[in-house]
Amino acid sequence: MSVMNQSAIMLGLGGVLLGGVGGFVIGGKSGGSGASEQNLSDSKTNRAKVVAVDAGRDKVVRSFDEIYDEPGQTARVQKMLDFYANLDPALFEVEARKLDELPFSQRILASFLLFSQWAEIDPLNALEHSDTMGRAGFFVKPTVLQSWASVNPQAAAEFLEENPGDFASSRMMGGRRGQGPASTIASEWARQDPDAAFAWAQGLEGRQASEAVANVIKEIASDDPVAALAMANGLDDDGKSAAYDSIALEWGRENWSEMEAWANTLPAEQRDAALAQGVEGLSQRDGEAAAAKLLTISEGQARDQVFDDVIENWAQNDPVAAMDFLLANGSEAAQENAIGEAMGPLTRTNPGEALEVIRSLDDNSVRDRAVSSYVFSAQDTDPQETITLAATIGDEDRRERSVGMAAGRWLLEDEAAANRFFESTDLIEPSTLELIQNRVNGQGGGGGFRGGFRGGRGR
Repeated sequence: MSVMNQSAIMLGLGGVLLGGVGGFVIGGKSGGSGASEQNLSDSKTNRAKVVAVDAGRDKVVRSFDEIYDEPGQTARVQKMLDFYANLDPALFEVEARKLDELPFSQRILASFLLFSQWAEIDPLNALEHSDTMGRAGFFVKPTVLQSWASVNPQAAAEFLEENPGDFASSRMMGGRRGQGPASTIASEWARQDPDAAFAWAQGLEGRQASEAVANVIKEIASDDPVAALAMANGLDDDGKSAAYDSIALEWGRENWSEMEAWANTLPAEQRDAALAQGVEGLSQRDGEAAAAKLLTISEGQARDQVFDDVIENWAQNDPVAAMDFLLANGSEAAQENAIGEAMGPLTRTNPGEALEVIRSLDDNSVRDRAVSSYVFSAQDTDPQETITLAATIGDEDRRERSVGMAAGRWLLEDEAAANRFFESTDLIEPSTLELIQNRVNGQGGGGGFRGGFRGGRGR
């Protein structure tokens, strides 16, 4: 997290997002818990709370009003950390009920910090309260589970076994493979006791087991890939495949040469899969080097799937080079998946160059994604030209979202100028324009902007 603005802070902290005082009310969780009272009560840690402090600051924050009076976003986040770290556990629920009063972006960050602290001390009641929060509770549960597992993974694991429905939708932790509730517990447990975590993960069933085992091995591989490899070699074929992916990812980031030497001992298909994961790991520290290694992988699915990771990481530092590499070396599938990762940074740093790229593309799904990414990333561009460009997207759903985004942004920036343009064009149906205007003015409901955008492939 190099840029300490709110977006960066949210990304850094949201990687996870995203009862009775003095003890746990074991029956307090909705539906009850079959986990043992001893283990669940042990999940209330007796450690001294971690308090975020600054040597130059001795004032205890007592309310959010004090936080928002502080100039500077970084200082506000620090005070928020102080506030929750010093909060009397009896007040967790009181503060949780105040979250709806906060602006959305502040609410997300505050929810993460509050429920992280609450779950380390009183996870059952943190979960119980999340059930009263409607949709917001859906996003809080992963934070509760991860924080609980960070201090008492065995109790969290027992609760999950007895109450799987509580986290049935918790693949919301990023939505990616390996981010389900069991995998989260496995990762936290492996940081404390790898052998116990591995034994527990192996006792699970199906995909949940393979993902949890892979996460344990990933944690081990970050420190000792050779030890992780020895552990993986004892697994069945499916488990071994998932474990190899995790090892290659960590090993490739830390020591590409050693990872590559190991991968080259594998059968061809396994080799390509391992190299692809290793390239993804390498891209996290050197996007250009990873791109060169990507071309050593045989053309096909394994290579295509890692293009977006390489391009995303490389484009943060050199979007022009990343875009050139993608267009010169990526298959159509790889270009479609990855072009948005390069187009976003390129648009923000050099919108003229981004438009030149778009003009060079054929009318297909690759161009659709490039234009959509341009529209969503455009900041200091001509709004009329941006909306007109968005209307050339061929895919109807993507066109509607992009035109709606561009129109809504212009209405917020200069409502009079935007409306003059809309009155002079038939790009947007009147009923759809009214919907956009209502949403910009806070009068609309959820959902996208459907039906009412004219356009097509014409440039």
